[in-house]
Amino acid sequence: MKKLFLNLLLVVIVFSTQSALGWNSTGHILVARIAWDNMSPAARKNAVNLLMQAPADACLRDLFPNDARPLDVRAREFFMRAATWPDIIRPHDADDHRPCTKYHNRDWHFVDHFWRGVSDDPNALPQDVPFPLASVNAVERLRVFRSLAVSNNPAPERAMELAWILHLVGDIHQPLHTSGRVTELPSEKHGDGGGNGFSLGEITLHSYWDGIVDRADPKKQNENFATYVERVANEFEQAAPQSTFTLFLPDKFDRWADESLMRAKTQAYPRALKRNQMPGATYRLSVFGVARQAVAEGGYRLAALMNLMYGT
Repeated sequence: MKKLFLNLLLVVIVFSTQSALGWNSTGHILVARIAWDNMSPAARKNAVNLLMQAPADACLRDLFPNDARPLDVRAREFFMRAATWPDIIRPHDADDHRPCTKYHNRDWHFVDHFWRGVSDDPNALPQDVPFPLASVNAVERLRVFRSLAVSNNPAPERAMELAWILHLVGDIHQPLHTSGRVTELPSEKHGDGGGNGFSLGEITLHSYWDGIVDRADPKKQNENFATYVERVANEFEQAAPQSTFTLFLPDKFDRWADESLMRAKTQAYPRALKRNQMPGATYRLSVFGVARQAVAEGGYRLAALMNLMYGT
């Protein structure tokens, strides 16, 4: 009974949490679903087999669906859920004593490059600020895990490293995960934390970008989540086909982050965006257009990386 409760709790977390650490669960699941669509059968099988060797206390294996659907359908869903695992293990509060929270690492989710300016103001064009990058960051972690996940290290360690890869590829394609905008505000002289310091009243700018897919393209009436993900993934792949992107493999994670940063500089902070006010339809559609490109691109790149690592 305790095991069943934990499984149900993890599924609820996966499909309802609005994470402040990356795309929300919908965004990460879409990146992983697009990746799965473009992975070889061998890469799919090898990745799932490795993920299932995670430590028993990591909460990762518990994400595998235990029902009567075909095994390949459940394996795909498990792969998509695994992409949300680094957010699942984030402690909810001081009373969260789940064993898997010990695997949480806040500073692995982003790589803040610093800049100042306004996205569309010719009198205040974005300019880089020469603050150093954090020594531990999402790009640095991807490089490390890319090597370790195919090493001879114990399988439980490699399983968690793979889950981090699935997540971090999505994270660095969320533009505000590469951005630390500097302003004259005392709290933003060393960056705004990827928009976490920019309040829109109800939520932060960071949270707005995290949840833009649900906000701009929500589930239809009577549409379950699995059908929703399939529909939106197909829409994204059709609107942004793989042929329109450069994959930059192997190991060009810094190029991915540079492109994402450029999206933040040119799209995230227009003159019309006001603090303590929710943006209107024009901004919502603009952000959704950026997200559609970024999620699709992240999915294609993740697929190429999985095929490279596990395709044989």
